[in-house]
Amino acid sequence: MAYVLGTLVAPGTGGIPVPYWSTSGLSVQDQARYWGDVVCEAFTPLSPRRGRVHIDHSATAEGIPGWVRSEPLASTNGAEIASCTQLLTHGAAEVRRAPQEVLFVNLQLSGTCFGEQDGRRCIVRPGSFAIFDTTRPYTLEFREPSNEPNWRVLSFRIPRDHWRSTVRVDDATSCAIDTNTGPGHVVGTMMSALWSEQSNIDDITLKTLERSFTDVLTAATSSRVGAFATSDDERRDAALRRIVRHYIRAAVPLGRVSAEGAAREAAISVRTLHRLFQAVGTTFSACVRDERLRGAMSDLEVAPDSVMLSEIATRWGFCDSSHLTRTFQRHLECTPTQYRETHRIAAVSAQIAAMPAEDSIGS
Repeated sequence: MAYVLGTLVAPGTGGIPVPYWSTSGLSVQDQARYWGDVVCEAFTPLSPRRGRVHIDHSATAEGIPGWVRSEPLASTNGAEIASCTQLLTHGAAEVRRAPQEVLFVNLQLSGTCFGEQDGRRCIVRPGSFAIFDTTRPYTLEFREPSNEPNWRVLSFRIPRDHWRSTVRVDDATSCAIDTNTGPGHVVGTMMSALWSEQSNIDDITLKTLERSFTDVLTAATSSRVGAFATSDDERRDAALRRIVRHYIRAAVPLGRVSAEGAAREAAISVRTLHRLFQAVGTTFSACVRDERLRGAMSDLEVAPDSVMLSEIATRWGFCDSSHLTRTFQRHLECTPTQYRETHRIAAVSAQIAAMPAEDSIGS
């Protein structure tokens, strides 16, 4: 399908023009820029990134092919999105730029999403959905299925003030809920029906159904969250994990990060500290390692070639460059040098794509 910005008579719309964005027909450089500057800003600010690990596990070696079909409901909005393996980040800068306080309910249609928000990580497989809140940072790492070139997700954007539940929003984010059985099945069925039939429903009925969907969503989410923890306990533990994570981020560049120091910061025992992270499927040591890894990744992306790997390793608490290399290979499936080269090439490509035509060689 040819590249279009604006409206398109897309498949499954009954001949009705709908907002549609696609990178089809664009050059590799323009695909990446268009996807980041236009598509990822259309609903809420998101920063896309494709590192070596994403490219190695993708059918797409260059660029970012993808499309988005969007349709308003009543006070909410629906969108079907498809693209290649990538990481989407809604960080502190994106939170500040977000035009509205909204929740995204993402129903995975194909491929897999690894989501993280509020100290929780979830794996959203086809037939599951998860909620993410634009008022706080989150990440979404989408991976293609093995038999298709793109992942696909159906995403509903709901105003945050529509959330009416005994469970707070920040207790319900980044929790994968299965739609094959139980209350989750009702949510998935309603999402699919509202998406496919909205053009055949009058405005008054659509508004009523939309309100009913939000009620069902909050009920299903309350049931899921309440199944593994009481609201008060989970809120307290999530707050403590956030305190510890902030401590880790501040302490990592300064040297050794100890569980004892983190426990003192949160005014808890070391035993309680370890229990907090075990409850969400990780460990304190893994969180420290992740922060060291993120710091090294950031340095490799921006530091000049004159900065040696050994210097970066020392700065972020790795024993030596070999330790840094082993960590990258284990968790990112590439070496630090490969990571640096990939991001250096991506940065140069982005600069070339952004150059005015009159600055090009031969103009």
